[in-house]
Amino acid sequence: MDATQDRREFKFLLPAEEGEKFRLFISSMIPVDRAAEDGYPVISEYYDTSDRHSYWQKQWGVANRRRVRARVYGRADGLIPPAGFIEIKHKLDGNGVKRRAALPIESLAELAQGKIPQPLLDPNRSRADKHVVAELQDLIVDAGARPVVQVRYDRMAYDSGSEGTIRVTFDTGLRCRFDMKPLTPDDPDFPLAVVKHEIAVVEVKTIGSVPIWLRKAAGEFQLQAQSMSKYCQSLERFDPVVAKNPEATLLLL
Repeated sequence: MDATQDRREFKFLLPAEEGEKFRLFISSMIPVDRAAEDGYPVISEYYDTSDRHSYWQKQWGVANRRRVRARVYGRADGLIPPAGFIEIKHKLDGNGVKRRAALPIESLAELAQGKIPQPLLDPNRSRADKHVVAELQDLIVDAGARPVVQVRYDRMAYDSGSEGTIRVTFDTGLRCRFDMKPLTPDDPDFPLAVVKHEIAVVEVKTIGSVPIWLRKAAGEFQLQAQSMSKYCQSLERFDPVVAKNPEATLLLL
């Protein structure tokens, strides 16, 4: 699925055992990501302002909102090579789009200091990358967003391909940390559990309508869409800026 297109997202929270049953079903319907047949770790660094503007936009249901995150991929065994990205997640009236630009992992430290990394300023960058740079100027340089929390989880992903319209991911082992360490692929040092009980976070992303077979499966597996942000959940459990506001504790899992 083309992640740059406007898409609808549905999220389901399942006990680990139920999540595995649903994953096995999905694996019979959609191909697993190539070169990641047994999954891969995802490490993200989320940006926000000192008063957690992005967090509160999510909680208040602001229809048009953006969030910045840095993300690194790669496995310690080398089967998936290291890769770094900076991403803008944009929600508008319920639809989501992700804009991202690749850059060397070591350049992410420069962005964390509020500067546009030099590799992103290359005049030969694509128009899409230049759009990302303009948004980083707005959200990080001008508005002052900085890294707030780093999150790690393990992902299994199933995708209908570049011409397809559906992608389903299963995330487990959600953990976080607030001491901003250099982002390193497959870093295991994340001591804080994002949720109290082990769950599978299932995300279904579609361009256009949800396939009929998946609608039927949702009924058979008794799936109920729920709102759950890994970023927001991490802050609600551990961030003192958010925790001191009683509103923020209402959605804790």
